[in-house]
Amino acid sequence: MRVVPIPLRNAFDHVNYLLVCDAAKVAIAVDPYDVERVAGEANAQGVTITSVVNTHEHWDHAGKNAEMKARTGAAVMAPRAAAGTLEGLDRLLEDGDMISVGADSVTVRAVPGHTMASIAIFGEEEGGIPFVISGDTLFGAGVGNCGYGGHAPTLQETISGVFASLADETRVYPGHDYLKRNLAFTLTIEPGNAAACALASALESTDGTAPHFTTIGEERAINLFLRTGSHEVRTNLELPAPANDSDVFLAIRKRRDHW
Repeated sequence: MRVVPIPLRNAFDHVNYLLVCDAAKVAIAVDPYDVERVAGEANAQGVTITSVVNTHEHWDHAGKNAEMKARTGAAVMAPRAAAGTLEGLDRLLEDGDMISVGADSVTVRAVPGHTMASIAIFGEEEGGIPFVISGDTLFGAGVGNCGYGGHAPTLQETISGVFASLADETRVYPGHDYLKRNLAFTLTIEPGNAAACALASALESTDGTAPHFTTIGEERAINLFLRTGSHEVRTNLELPAPANDSDVFLAIRKRRDHW
């Protein structure tokens, strides 16, 4: 299987994705926001879009379902918990479900928090490299906000319970490319973070056209929400003692909401 990112470089810095099976010449479109771009990329890849998968119910991830279905005839899949919000769904997805991509398959995991219906898609790229398409739950150097149908304590449980245990080599494909801005925030709370400093500097020397996709190993080094045990983070947040990891996570989320 191949993951084909489609960075839109629009006002929201969306990244759409195709999951491609070259053997069957088919693809799944994940959270298509720009129908023309996604359909054009599928044509360029020589594949037919057979399914659309929404990672959650927000309009900028699921609002083009009808247009994509009319354009491609693809079946539309979304989390079962979003069924009351979204219409025209052909399959409702639950934690542990498998989705076929030609001869390959991916696994659905429930990752509530950004919204209570959010899911992520797990699979392996060519060469056996594990990946996750994380929607708006996990970003490069950040996590999703909880202001539009989410719940911060649940998000903390998802990040610590699902993402923190993934293998270092797992590649992270988020729904938006917020990496540069998230790194800037990281350095307001953990200015001594050498990995975040180095990556922020490296990104400044690029033209920004192609996103830098991190791995979970990198996220452990640069993402404050995975660094709740950092002494520098805890000191600069000025939390009363004793603060547990959940307290630190929620304090970071609150600080990010107002940054």
